[in-house]
Amino acid sequence: MSRGERTEGQYGMLGGYADPQSFDTFAGDYDRYSDLHDPLGEWLDEQIADLAPAGGRALDAGCGSGRHAHALADTYDEVVAADLSRALIETARLRRSHHRVTYQAADLLDISDDAGFDLVVSMATLHHVPDLDKALEHLHGLVRPGGTAILVDNVAAQATPARWAYLTGAAYELPRDIARLGTRDAWWLYRFRTSRAWLAHLLSDRYLTRTQFERRYGAVFPGARFTDLGFAHAMVWQRA
Repeated sequence: MSRGERTEGQYGMLGGYADPQSFDTFAGDYDRYSDLHDPLGEWLDEQIADLAPAGGRALDAGCGSGRHAHALADTYDEVVAADLSRALIETARLRRSHHRVTYQAADLLDISDDAGFDLVVSMATLHHVPDLDKALEHLHGLVRPGGTAILVDNVAAQATPARWAYLTGAAYELPRDIARLGTRDAWWLYRFRTSRAWLAHLLSDRYLTRTQFERRYGAVFPGARFTDLGFAHAMVWQRA
């Protein structure tokens, strides 16, 4: 959720949309979607548990509506959570306020902190940035000596999967979601995944392959460890 400034417009599951990359008028649906579908949350919790003892400072770059930032506050004394979408930041402040979390409406490249962070996290955000290498270098510079960067993003065999692939995936997940969530929430999730607005957003995305991900991220974070998470790829790197 880090991008250049966008034009506001009608953008929701039951309406039209002005810009498929914009989250500003999509925040409510996206927040509910994140509540019902967070496959990366448990994995991130496991990584945090393996890091240094509790305390210190963390950054969530591209925090969305604050799910992961709020969880980080259980471990870190101070969490800075930034996202370009003002609507998502307002949602985070309303729904996931925490005395250890400071939410900022800011572009990823505008995040500045001379003190640095013990943990820099970015989850499913970096495919939105216009200059990936510049964004990676910027995040690298925010990690304190001894600190850790955890960067996760979607990957695919082709830059933009076909529309039918997303529709097929939604149908495949529906029975599992019914068992996991119950009929009402599972049906809402299916309708969201197959909505014109969400499909338009997905079809505006551009992803790296796993090989490209490891080459580009590894060039900025030498010695990083990579993990295949299915639809996403993860990098964990510790600064000396």
